[in-house]
Amino acid sequence: MTHEEAIRKRVKTLKQFYMDVFTFVLVNSIIVLIWLVFDQTGTFWPKYLIVIWGIILIYRASRKGVLPLIFHRSSLFSHEWEERKVRELMRKQALHDRNTLEKEKNKKKKK
Repeated sequence: MTHEEAIRKRVKTLKQFYMDVFTFVLVNSIIVLIWLVFDQTGTFWPKYLIVIWGIILIYRASRKGVLPLIFHRSSLFSHEWEERKVRELMRKQALHDRNTLEKEKNKKKKK
């Protein structure tokens, strides 16, 4: 697969996600309107559909790799963030190991 084909595939996936979001908003708006017109006295039952469908929508977006395309400015979802975090944790571990060795050497010197 060429680079252009891979990009086209990602754009197609993103487009499908946007259509899913549009459908989510449209259908849930209609359901909320139905609740407003016919059943205002009861509990707000559309919330169950909105929450469950929203969770499924986010899950599908994460499985298809769409979230980094949407939140491209957010460093939390980027590969660079992961690499920075790995380096940071490795530095902390190395510092911890070095401090532990120094403490052990100091204990041996005191004995």
